[in-house]
Amino acid sequence: MPQKLPLGLQDFREIIEGDYKYIDKTKYIHSIASRGKFYFLSRPRRFGKSLTISTLQALYQGSKTLFKGLWIEDKWDWNKKNPVVRLSLKDINFEQRGLEDSLAERVHEVGQNHGIELKSSYARDKFRELIITLSSKGKVVVLVDEYDAPILEYLAKDIGKAYENRDLLKGFYSVLKDLDTSLELVFLTGVSKFSKIGIFSGLNNLEDLSMHPTYATMLGYTQEELEGNFSEEIEVARDVLKLSREDLLEQLRIWYNGYRFEENAEKVYNPVSINSFFDRNEFYNFWFATGTPSFLVNLLKKEGTSRINLTPFNQNGFGCLHLHRISLEIVLFQIGFLTIGEKNEDDLVQLIFPNKEVKNTFQEMQIEILQPVDI
Repeated sequence: MPQKLPLGLQDFREIIEGDYKYIDKTKYIHSIASRGKFYFLSRPRRFGKSLTISTLQALYQGSKTLFKGLWIEDKWDWNKKNPVVRLSLKDINFEQRGLEDSLAERVHEVGQNHGIELKSSYARDKFRELIITLSSKGKVVVLVDEYDAPILEYLAKDIGKAYENRDLLKGFYSVLKDLDTSLELVFLTGVSKFSKIGIFSGLNNLEDLSMHPTYATMLGYTQEELEGNFSEEIEVARDVLKLSREDLLEQLRIWYNGYRFEENAEKVYNPVSINSFFDRNEFYNFWFATGTPSFLVNLLKKEGTSRINLTPFNQNGFGCLHLHRISLEIVLFQIGFLTIGEKNEDDLVQLIFPNKEVKNTFQEMQIEILQPVDI
């Protein structure tokens, strides 16, 4: 009987304790935890960022039983535990209450979860107070998921608010640099990568893993991981779809493979699409069904798809967003609609649709969102 598929699940503990399928990425987790301190990683939505954050949290909390049988089990000092501050900026109520108040409230809640009643008034000061207080128990691990959500939300509808939130977050994150000696690890994730002068100017020791060759397959499933971890599901799908194993794997590649996060890296599958496929055993645009980010819809409505330029880029040029000069191509790359293709003789990289699902999704979005039809 195939293992349960982790459909919609992003919590490491829930996946392991619930005996859901988990693709072992702890070799990458170990590398991050062992070689540095300040990290940033951007990946498209629904690609496993929150699960990575959750796995790091369980690791530093010393939850050894959750890692039984995984690569890292006998390579980590389980006697070592660190206080963990975990924040997700996507699920705070910044739209209704404003970023300052909602962020301050969330930091206060994290403090209460640690048995600390924070006395500071502002989000930045609360953040500092929390880390300093927790550091009495050991060096602190700070994990921030969707760090960019309060900026992205306003990209195409209120650029002034986007700048305002960027400046607030710049000050908030700069606390981390000042508290270097109190920190064990800092790991921030998000969909977008803004230029360092835009949001991380106060955190210039942050190592960007977004296009690092060592971590290019840290999120997503490689071909080997697909075939090695979904062997039973592949056999079931073969029977349902009346396909040979070779034909099924080829169709899976055409539909869901193709994401590449470094020019020489192996291509990977979107985890949501693969798990959804094996749940239903049919080829479908699952990624579109998970919802299109509202800021992308607003941006495409404002700019129009005719402005998209798919001529080859210098790879160093499409990794960062600039609020004062928003490139549709960079947005589409960071959201996951485009990925790294081949490099030409001038060392320029072609951005392409990664697979059939994404190409179909983009076409559906144009029809259903950009050109709505009243019935």
